[in-house]
Amino acid sequence: MGNIDISEVYTLFEEIKELIKKGSNKAPVIQPKIELPDLSVINDLTDKLNEVIEESRKPVIKEHHYIFSIASKKVLTAMIIISAAFLFSLFGIYSQWKEKTIYKNNDLKYHYIKIVGNITANDISRLENLFENNRDSIKIIRKQVNQYEEALREDAKRLEKARLKELEAERLRREAEELKQR
Repeated sequence: MGNIDISEVYTLFEEIKELIKKGSNKAPVIQPKIELPDLSVINDLTDKLNEVIEESRKPVIKEHHYIFSIASKKVLTAMIIISAAFLFSLFGIYSQWKEKTIYKNNDLKYHYIKIVGNITANDISRLENLFENNRDSIKIIRKQVNQYEEALREDAKRLEKARLKELEAERLRREAEELKQR
């Protein structure tokens, strides 16, 4: 942008003043020589502004970096909470395992008492002591119970076969009597 000297402007105003006083319309109008500023700078700034506006309209991609360090309060708190939950879960699993074992043992005792038949209070007490102290005895009792139940199943199959054979024999007798009567 060009600088205009103040003395030139003052001189121009003086000339305009004189022309007005003369009132002469015939006098030529003097146009001052004023340099216009360079508009290319404004165009460049407008282009840059448009680029910035376009960039601001694009979505911003945020990158998150996670650091797993015990020095961080959040990580340490999360680790403590997860560890406590894990220990709580282990305690729950152990409790359920114990309860399940007790149920299995009680079921085995019930089946053993069924096998033996008549049982006294002393026998029940002895059986309880076996289950508390001697794991080998439990294996032997389990084997006896399984053998007894397998024998019961075999007896039930034999009885069913015998019943079916008896029904077949009865049917055949009736057919034979019908044939004799003819």
